[in-house]
Amino acid sequence: MNSITEKQMEEIAADEKSFLSLFQEELVTAMGCTEPAAVALAGAAARECLGAVPDMILIRASRDIIKNTMNVGIPNTPLKGITAAAALGIVIGNPADGLNILSGLSEKQEFAAVQLTRSGTIKLELVKDVPPVFIEIRIGKGNKNITALIVDKHDRVEIFDTNKEIVSYQTKPAERAGLMTPEKIFSFVNTVRLEKIEFLIDAAEVNLNLAEHSASVGYGIKVGKTMLNGDHNEKDLFHLGASLAAAASDARMAGCSKPVIINSGSGNQGITVSVPVLVLARGLGKSRDETARALCLSQLIALMLTERKDRLSALCGVFTAAVGTGAGFVRIMGGNDQAVILCIKNMIGNLMGMICDGAKGSCALKIYTCVKAAELSARLAMAGNSIPDSEGILADRLEDTLNIVEKISHQGMVPLDETILEVMIEKGNGLV
Repeated sequence: MNSITEKQMEEIAADEKSFLSLFQEELVTAMGCTEPAAVALAGAAARECLGAVPDMILIRASRDIIKNTMNVGIPNTPLKGITAAAALGIVIGNPADGLNILSGLSEKQEFAAVQLTRSGTIKLELVKDVPPVFIEIRIGKGNKNITALIVDKHDRVEIFDTNKEIVSYQTKPAERAGLMTPEKIFSFVNTVRLEKIEFLIDAAEVNLNLAEHSASVGYGIKVGKTMLNGDHNEKDLFHLGASLAAAASDARMAGCSKPVIINSGSGNQGITVSVPVLVLARGLGKSRDETARALCLSQLIALMLTERKDRLSALCGVFTAAVGTGAGFVRIMGGNDQAVILCIKNMIGNLMGMICDGAKGSCALKIYTCVKAAELSARLAMAGNSIPDSEGILADRLEDTLNIVEKISHQGMVPLDETILEVMIEKGNGLV
């Protein structure tokens, strides 16, 4: 047996530290859809710095931010849209709660935000040639002007004096280059001590709590509640997990005021990678160790796919999250790393190309569809079956397949993303 060298042990320890730091950065609590929350966060940060109610407000945002704020409910209000989200943030004026900023809205704040949106003070501009996650809110009062800028990550806000020109909006270089590979993920999942990742079970329970609440109450078009009331066998754990995940999305997209733990900047993705895996693990009586490692794998595979496609794009994030879900399923069912690779290839060969046409109630339909596809992919992988590498966009090595996903997402789907927003605006939704 080959012994591990001191250098390899140092590399493993460094990777573990980076993965745990990644979880701390990515798996945060959010209230409502993360795009309106991020807009509100930028508005609140700008208002705090300005120190007064502004008489000038300009929102500049990327097409993906606008697309994902058009049709989702804002928690604790009947409001929708990017201007309403910005107005609420400006009225709140305190960014301390991060993406949970919309959790404590009062009727007085809602009224003030509505008045602000009706005042004609707020202008909106679609900005091209910027990163997918791009929010710039410029506000002014008298001679004082402030800009709040969010780029790349929904909860990372920078403040500028508006009179000082911002020259570049380029994406910041990756801070963890070379970390998000299948090999390093497998090594971490297989070796990390339980006590370091046990918190992932608690995070999944937050999302399951939202799902169970929605299943009992019913939100939106009630995808989850409808499927749970169907004729399926009560012991069908995959169906139960898919239905509960859809129910959580039903609630979240309707503006339910319960928190969610996100993945890749998205609550729907956080739900997808956690709820079905937790349901399957508990239904099969798996230990906390087995459950935590399956959740760890699911979360990291989803983050790996996000790194390839960008946080927001024309490629549906629920699909990439469900690739992680399938990996988690394989782990729960006792599959090895090779079976996980087969599952990932099955998912990419099956659902690559599912479009994102904005955050909205029907995202719950996509979650149910993708989780059931993850079940199919996992079952095939457990039987040793996968789509042949010679077919379609798949390559011999998983790394090469991931490179193809990245190429299609960045080169092939950008024009599609532009067309999707154009269609949505033409429908009469406007930019608000």
